[in-house]
Amino acid sequence: VSTRGTSRLGGSTVSKSTISEQWIERSAEKLEEFRSRPLAEDGYVALMIDGVFLSKDQTAIVALGIREDGSKEMLDFKVGSSESTELAKALIGSLVKRGFKCVAKRLLSVLDGSNALENAVLAYYPTAIIQRCLVHKERNLQSYLSKRRHGELARLLKRLRRAEGKNAAKEAYDELYGFLEEHNAAALESLKEAGKTITALQDIGVPATLHRSLLSTNIIENSILNIRRRMSKVNRWRAETKMADRYLAAGLLYAESTFRKISGHKDLPKLVEALNAN
Repeated sequence: VSTRGTSRLGGSTVSKSTISEQWIERSAEKLEEFRSRPLAEDGYVALMIDGVFLSKDQTAIVALGIREDGSKEMLDFKVGSSESTELAKALIGSLVKRGFKCVAKRLLSVLDGSNALENAVLAYYPTAIIQRCLVHKERNLQSYLSKRRHGELARLLKRLRRAEGKNAAKEAYDELYGFLEEHNAAALESLKEAGKTITALQDIGVPATLHRSLLSTNIIENSILNIRRRMSKVNRWRAETKMADRYLAAGLLYAESTFRKISGHKDLPKLVEALNAN
C-alpha cells in the first residue's frame, strides 16, 4: 500500500518522510555494499558495458563481468552528464584498481556501440576484442530506413546472429551490406562505421551457442528495464546528491540476485581458447 494508506491496516500511520529517510539510509548501505565488494580472484572472460540515460542531465555507464563458469556479476557504474570517454575511463580505471583481470590473453568486451566506450576499453586493454551490440545497431539502422524495410533488416540481422564462424558471418554481413547499399546510403555508412566489431565474435571462431548472450548488451538492458519499473515515479534526479548512485546500486544488486548463468556457458572454455590464440 501507499504510505498514506497504511492507516487502513491498523496501528500508527507511517509518514512519507519516514519512509523516505529509511530509503535513503538503506540505499546508502546498498551503495557501500556494492562498491566495497571484492572482484572475483579468478578473473573474467568478458566485460560488458552499456550506457543508461537517466535524465537530460545525468547518464550512467554500467559494467558487468562474465566469469569462465558463465556466472554474471554487476561490477560497477559511474554517473555523469554524458556517455563520455572520460567517464568510461573512470569506470574501467576503478575496476582495475579493485583488481579486475581477464582470464585470457585478450579481453572480450561487448559494448553498446559508443566510440567513447570503445576508446576507454582500448586505453586499458589495447588487444581487447570489441563486439558491437547488434541490438543497438539494429535500432540505429532502423532509424534510417522506412518502416517497410524493417522486416527485411530484421531477417538479415537474424541470419548474422546465427552465423557460426568467420566465413558464414562474412556471407551474412555481405548480404546485409548489399541490402543497405541498395536502399539507404546513410544506413550503409552506419554499418561501415562499425567495421569489424559487428562480427568480432564470429571472426575468432566462437560457437554459435554463445551468440545469444554475447552479441548484445541485453543482459544489462534487461536489468535496467526491471529497475526502471521500480523507480518509474522518480521525476527528478538530484545531481547535487548521490541519489542516482543509491538507486542504481540497490537496483543492480537486486537484478544480480536474479541472475543465472549465460546461455551456452558450457562452451565458454572455447571462447577462452580463442581469446588466447594469437
